Amino acid sequence: MPADFFSDISNQQTPPQYRYFDGSTWKPGSSGKTADVISPIDGSVVGTTPILTQEEIDGVMAAASAAQSAWELTPLNKRVGVVHLAADWIRHYLDYLVALLVREVGKSAEEAKSEIIRTADLIDYFADEVQSIQGMTLDSDNFPGFEKGRIAMIERVAYGTVLAIAPFNYPVNLTASKIAPALLMGNSVVVKPPTQGGISALHLVRIFQKAGVPAGVISTVTGNGEIIGDYVVSHPAVSMVAFTGNSDTGVAIAGKAAMKPLLFECGGNNPVVVMPDADLQVAAREIIKGAFAYSGQRCTGIKYVLTTPAIREQLVSLVLKTIPDMVHPGDPRSPETKLVGPVISEAAARKIEEAIQTSVKNGAKCVVGGKRDKAMIEPTVLTGVIPSMPIIAKETFGPVVSFVDVASFDEAVAIINRSSYGLQASVFTKDEGSGLVFGKKLNVGTVQINGSPQRGPDHFPFLGVKRSGVGVQGVRYSLEAMSRLRPIVLNKPQ
Repeated sequence: MPADFFSDISNQQTPPQYRYFDGSTWKPGSSGKTADVISPIDGSVVGTTPILTQEEIDGVMAAASAAQSAWELTPLNKRVGVVHLAADWIRHYLDYLVALLVREVGKSAEEAKSEIIRTADLIDYFADEVQSIQGMTLDSDNFPGFEKGRIAMIERVAYGTVLAIAPFNYPVNLTASKIAPALLMGNSVVVKPPTQGGISALHLVRIFQKAGVPAGVISTVTGNGEIIGDYVVSHPAVSMVAFTGNSDTGVAIAGKAAMKPLLFECGGNNPVVVMPDADLQVAAREIIKGAFAYSGQRCTGIKYVLTTPAIREQLVSLVLKTIPDMVHPGDPRSPETKLVGPVISEAAARKIEEAIQTSVKNGAKCVVGGKRDKAMIEPTVLTGVIPSMPIIAKETFGPVVSFVDVASFDEAVAIINRSSYGLQASVFTKDEGSGLVFGKKLNVGTVQINGSPQRGPDHFPFLGVKRSGVGVQGVRYSLEAMSRLRPIVLNKPQ
């Protein structure tokens, strides 16, 4: 029963007070200070999570450091077995985890189920892929001027303790995408869950614990980022930081985590370019899906569309005609709701509303939507937007798509490349060859031809440039990123 499996992580009251995991025991915070997790659906308290003291964080880090070397020495086949079992437990508790995710972050049941299933599949893929990662040897005489006599034996080893910081929008998947490769490569993992979405992440840590991760090798530190964040990321026991979240936070973390390896995926603010020969029906549907799925709260969401005025006029008309078929805003618990429910909080909704209103005052036109009701933002389409307007100058994490007119497609390239963001971009054209040529001009992590931005399939490389990320993720890439090379050189081996 889920109640028995997860009983240790809270006090089982209503609303539950959740605990942190120090590596061996689930404990309430000693300070008594907690953070409320509020459901964006109805404003109810889903539960509370403890705000840890620096002494408690020190204890977690000490335990993680002490346990790591023994875990790295554990045979890979045993580490793989533990991780596979975690994936099995996730599938076993699918319905329970889906219901929790819906209430905590406001996803529809379909979106939540997709996240949970994808997480289990991703974990299994990590566990399979890690078994193909091998060391290598190099001979000295390959390089000019060197004779035979030296052999470098190069293996991959763990960094030590990986700090995994996940966002609210995919609190299970984007926590697991850090935990699994870090554990498989022999690291210990300290999870800093998001405040909103943190309860789902705590359940995931419990699953890894029950799957057999040894004491100290996985643990959590909970608390608002503004309270504990700086102390955690700069902690001397942290060997590496893996982070997903907004760009401003990523830049701040990078500044505090001096000289530590980083694996970051930050804001997207992703553009679409629609060429004159594009299939506008396809482009319209992909724009709607990309802009409004999970209420626009995705790093890979579409935020603005660049095209000429003539194409924009046709395209906007198609988008407006298609929205009623694809989008039905409402309570995410209702099967009638499609794509758009509440954003994560009323405060977030007010920020989106302000960006819309300011952009309209500066000359943009709201052709549909634009209104707010508590945490609900109507699906919104803006035209007449220019790059300096707040709706696209910074990533807007909500169901808003803006149309930007350009005089030429060279201007579109310039706008995209001037942006401080560089996660993904989409290009719509019937001429795939021209799309490839155009895509090579864009300074972003990934270019999608005739499709909306997305993370995945998960074995594809996933990365951002500029303020959108550091390093490369994707199954094999993440495993390699969670480890380092260690050459041992034999001089004149006997």
